[in-house]
Amino acid sequence: MSSKKGLGRLYDRLTPEERFRLDVLALARGDEEESERLTAACPRRSYTMYDWRFVGRWAAARDQAMLAHMEVVRRLDKIKMMAAFRDMFPYLGTVWQDEVRLAYLDGHMAGSRHACNWSSKAGEAPGWEADEEAELNPDPTGYEDLRKRAGDGMYARLEEMLEEMERKLVGEALTAWFGFTRFCAQEMELEAEELLEALAGPFAEGVRDLEELGARHEVEPDEGGAEKYLASMTEAWHRVLEGR
Repeated sequence: MSSKKGLGRLYDRLTPEERFRLDVLALARGDEEESERLTAACPRRSYTMYDWRFVGRWAAARDQAMLAHMEVVRRLDKIKMMAAFRDMFPYLGTVWQDEVRLAYLDGHMAGSRHACNWSSKAGEAPGWEADEEAELNPDPTGYEDLRKRAGDGMYARLEEMLEEMERKLVGEALTAWFGFTRFCAQEMELEAEELLEALAGPFAEGVRDLEELGARHEVEPDEGGAEKYLASMTEAWHRVLEGR
């Protein structure tokens, strides 16, 4: 206790950087009393600033644009990763096909041997003999089945899954963007593109990419989801402006 009282005499000498660092450390260890003492001892200042109704709108607009940016860009980044994965198909294809063939053949051989043993036949199952006789007893049906599973059908199924995932991501990103455009029109009477050009040019480029993806996939934003984004952004907007 005495050490804290001793330190308390020095609280008014702390620099803002030191006070901030000590306050973070106090809260990190759960010492709220120490945090309150640090805050109470902080010198007070009087400031002159531009009208908050002006600068506050800039601060809130940046916050909401950043949130919309995160909602859109994190999904666009996933779509880019999927595109990179598609580029690996030719290299992964050989490995996949080999694994499918080996797994299929192992299973087919085990099944043939089981059927042969169950029927009380002696020797290896036809087609799986350990010598040239295996070549005289091929199973064309089995090989055709293997070709379907290890051939282009596998790529088609995987591409179909990736396509569905991409459509879902595009829809989610469009929903966030659509909610943001409504927010800009309702609360600022501005086009969302105009605000983005003023704040973050690269984000505007990402939105153009998103719109192209939406047109290519024929995906529309979810109206209900867009309304939720609008309500959330509007609440945060008024909370900032009314806070001063």
